[in-house]
Amino acid sequence: MLPWPQVAATWRQPHSQRVICLDLNRVVVLKTFERMIGRPHAPFAPATIDPRTVALLAFFCLVWGGAMVAIKVGLSGAPPFSAAGIRFALASLTLLLLSAARGKLLYLRYGSRRPVLLLGLLLVVQHGLFNLGINLTTASRASVFLYTQPVFVAILAHFLIADDRLDRNKLLGIGLSLIGLLVAFAERLQAHDPRVLIGDGLVLLSAICWAIQTIFQKDLLAFVEPASLIFYQMMIASPLFFLLSILFEPALIITLDGAILLAFFYQGVIAAGLTFAAFAALLKRHQASRLSSFIFLAPIFGVLLGHLLLRDPLTGYLGVGLGLVAVGIFIVNRPRRRSRFTVQSS
Repeated sequence: MLPWPQVAATWRQPHSQRVICLDLNRVVVLKTFERMIGRPHAPFAPATIDPRTVALLAFFCLVWGGAMVAIKVGLSGAPPFSAAGIRFALASLTLLLLSAARGKLLYLRYGSRRPVLLLGLLLVVQHGLFNLGINLTTASRASVFLYTQPVFVAILAHFLIADDRLDRNKLLGIGLSLIGLLVAFAERLQAHDPRVLIGDGLVLLSAICWAIQTIFQKDLLAFVEPASLIFYQMMIASPLFFLLSILFEPALIITLDGAILLAFFYQGVIAAGLTFAAFAALLKRHQASRLSSFIFLAPIFGVLLGHLLLRDPLTGYLGVGLGLVAVGIFIVNRPRRRSRFTVQSS
């Protein structure tokens, strides 16, 4: 990395030379970061997840499962694109107020603005694909295909993140959790309309976009604070969703009542605002594949909350599926056994 006096001296150079010099400095930082995460036990990517983090992740999945119910209620008051715009506008406002209360600024460092812009656009594409897909398929099938995201995170992380390789535990655990998810929704996956397959494909593409976002966020979190990253990503996405709503939907708001307002508050302030930023903070310190394995719990919690709040029916398959998902998550995050033979470096 360039020494600070040399970096400061670049500001006295012409603009073009200054940008090139700072870009070279950033490349050095990136290369240094890549070497750091290549270490098997980097301090910000521990090999295991502690019990407190496990409890937080389970709570986040419970909140996100409830968000599926809240989104279902919110769609009765606003069409999909408008509802997404409202959700992310509330989330952005929540993070802004929370940062102001803590006396911290939400800012982006040099070189991170374009990647964050790309993340915001990717968020719009992901939710656009999901909204198109769920209109062609059933909610249960959409939940199964959307929450295959941990599978794609594990595959992408293996090739793109130095300290997040696939191993036997991850392959077995993620595979078992995916089977558990399929078992939990087994009775709801029957389809008789050919258009359903198109909807399934669109939701699956949405899951892939979500996985790409997770990998991209993991890289950017080395240089951007979690709250800032989530804030600007949603600030970019929210007006684009409102624009899509104006262009393709009949109205921004259909109707409002107490239940719809509460649903928007829940999905915007709590689910998208607080837990997304908190998850990003955990993503900064832990492996993406290990954290994402917990996401398999979200649709199952959604079914349970749907039963409690909306009287949706339950089946015996749900308990079996939940057990398989829990065992799979345990296997993914089980500490590796250390070899009895250690090699000491000179």
